[in-house]
Amino acid sequence: MIEFNKARRSFLIGSGSSLLLTLLPIPAFAEVPKAICSKAGQKVLLKGKNYICVKKSGKLQWQLLTPAKPTITLHPTPSTSPASSHSTTPSPEATHSPPPAPSVTSTPQIVSGFIAAKLSDLTEGKSKIVVAKDLKGKSVSLALFLSAGVVTVHSVVCTHQGCFVGEADKTLACPCHGSVFDGRTGAVINGPARSPLQGYKVAEAGGDIYIQSDI
Repeated sequence: MIEFNKARRSFLIGSGSSLLLTLLPIPAFAEVPKAICSKAGQKVLLKGKNYICVKKSGKLQWQLLTPAKPTITLHPTPSTSPASSHSTTPSPEATHSPPPAPSVTSTPQIVSGFIAAKLSDLTEGKSKIVVAKDLKGKSVSLALFLSAGVVTVHSVVCTHQGCFVGEADKTLACPCHGSVFDGRTGAVINGPARSPLQGYKVAEAGGDIYIQSDI
C-alpha cells in the first residue's frame, strides 16, 4: 500500500509539472540578451535575432524585433601589409585594390553583437567617428569607413601613445603627435605610430551596422 502511494504521488507530481510547462508561454523560456539594456532604441544581435531596448512600465527591457532573424551580411576586414603599416609617406605601390563585395553568411544564427551606426549615416570614401553603446551599456567611440558597399570599423585609440584620433576625410589623424592612419584599413600612413589601429568584425542587418561580439 505504501509503495502504491509513492508511485501515485510521483505520477501526480510529474503530471503537474508537465501541465505547468504546457500552460506557460514559450517566450518565458526563450533566450534573451545578457547585454545591458541601458537606453531606449539600443539594438543588439543575439545569434541572428534582432532585439531592441524599450521602456515598459518604467523599466528598460529587451524586445524581439520582427523579423526575428533578418538577413545578415558579413563585411570583410581588409588586411594591412607590413610595408604599408610602417611607411611614412603613401606611395602608388601601397594603394589597395577594391575590397570584395560583402557576403551573406550561411549561418546567421551564430552572429551576435551591438549596433554601431546605420549604413545611411555613412558617406562613401569618408571616415566617420561615432559613439555607440557596447554590451556592458558603456559608451564607446568607433571609426567607421564605407568603401564600395563595404564597412570597416576601427578603434579610435592611437597605437602610439593612446590619444584619440579624429576624422580627416579618408584618414584618421592623431592630434597629439601627428600620426595618420588609413580610414579604410587602419594602416599607418604617417608616424610616429608603427602599428595599425585595432579592427573589429562587422555585420549588417536591416541597414544597421553591428560590431560582432559574444553576448
